[in-house]
Amino acid sequence: MDKGAHFHCCDLQVHTPRDLQWTGATCITEDERRSYATELVGACRARGINGIAITDHHDMLFVSYVRRAAEEETDPNGAPLQAHERLVVFPAMELTLAVPCQALILFDAEFPEDLFSLAMTALAITPSAHDKERTAEIQRLNIQSLRELKATLDKHAYLKGRYIILPNVGESGQFSLLRKGLAQKYVEMPCVGGYVDGDINKLGRGNAAIVAGTVKEWGNKRIACFQTSDNRFADHRLLGKWTTWIKWAIPSAEALRQACLAQESRIMQAAPKLPAVVISSISVSNSAFLGPFDLELNPQYNALIGGRGTGKSTILEYLRWALCDQPPTISDEDTPNYQARRARLVEQTLKPLNASVQVAFEVNGVSHIVRRSSQDGTLLMKIAGADMQPCTEHDVRALLPIQAYSQKQLSNVSVRIDELVRFITVPIQADLARTAQEARERADAVRSAYAARLRQRSLTQALQNHQLEEQSLTQQAGCPARRAHGALGRGSAASRPRQELRRGGGGCPDVARSRPKRQRGRDCAA
Repeated sequence: MDKGAHFHCCDLQVHTPRDLQWTGATCITEDERRSYATELVGACRARGINGIAITDHHDMLFVSYVRRAAEEETDPNGAPLQAHERLVVFPAMELTLAVPCQALILFDAEFPEDLFSLAMTALAITPSAHDKERTAEIQRLNIQSLRELKATLDKHAYLKGRYIILPNVGESGQFSLLRKGLAQKYVEMPCVGGYVDGDINKLGRGNAAIVAGTVKEWGNKRIACFQTSDNRFADHRLLGKWTTWIKWAIPSAEALRQACLAQESRIMQAAPKLPAVVISSISVSNSAFLGPFDLELNPQYNALIGGRGTGKSTILEYLRWALCDQPPTISDEDTPNYQARRARLVEQTLKPLNASVQVAFEVNGVSHIVRRSSQDGTLLMKIAGADMQPCTEHDVRALLPIQAYSQKQLSNVSVRIDELVRFITVPIQADLARTAQEARERADAVRSAYAARLRQRSLTQALQNHQLEEQSLTQQAGCPARRAHGALGRGSAASRPRQELRRGGGGCPDVARSRPKRQRGRDCAA
């Protein structure tokens, strides 16, 4: 199992039917409380929530029920979930202080239940009776500052280092620490984080500047902010509406504190964008040096730490060999021949045992497995649920291009243009190829559009020419002189065609044929 740090979607302020402002059915009997807890865990699962804090006012009764429901959750097949798959439940309380403000106190996720009452006693809180429907009316704790609150808790060894305090730093309201006259309380507090009810983007420019540490009057004190749902409804209508993604390896108060101190990389208000291509594990069937081993890897960062000769470099070389890494071209008299060294490593530690190296990786959430044999270097690949199939080194490098350098090689990268280009372009080779393809497609589209434009211009010019010709002919047909010429032609012999005038002489052939021959010449002359 990967024990590294991962992001978890969290709602760190969730209330239960014990809260005085609860809206919905009450839960008094054991069955009702267990049923509600099971329903809450299911609602968290449906909303993609990985961690919650049960933060009833001055009360921790329901924490045990929700914890138990999380431990008993099963997968769709009815099998119990593994520990790292379960909902994380932080024991917590919402406190009303005489500062005056409200604050959340969160304990380690594994904080023992038998210490809940002791934690409340340390804060001078009298627990409400177990069989009561609601908690008692909230009495403001006589704690004048957040520094005093920490000092009060640290008096008890069973609490020290096992909690984190998050004051309310909302935009407005009587419970927020960011109010006029409380600047000194803010400056002196030992807290490294705070919370807001609802959307963190509702923080105004002034308060956002305060928590960002850019306001001198507020001590330039920078803290991390968690947005929370503050859900108090039985139908879970607000649950998970405003969540915060927190990165931890172990769900503890210290992990939350460390996340606050490195908020740029460990706290996000939206789902973090993880690499699309990640190596998830390496498995070596046997090795003359390390024996058989399986190593799970974190999708974001991994470090192999150990003394000299413990096998750190060997594991990396096995990984590079299985993924067909092409060593850099850097070579000089001071740089070892890493390709030859790797070949000797495989020959001496893997081949005598007929061992193979298998690497699992994911590409956009799709699992891939590459297995390489030490006998002949042949490769097999499995994609998702398909069977193992032969593949080439080029196939492996196309799916998962990697870069590996020794310290000496890496120091020479910046002074060699070819290696510097390789260092930059290899991790984004697929993106560059996709960008180049898009550029070619757009160039084709531009050329096509330009040709269409030229054709349009040609047709437009032809159309204009035809329109001018039509206009000219229309004007000619409607000209007055043309109409007069047409009228003359209809009433006179002069307008008839010449060939008709020549027919039979005189233009009157019918008359001429009906007269005696001796009169034809005279008639025509007349």
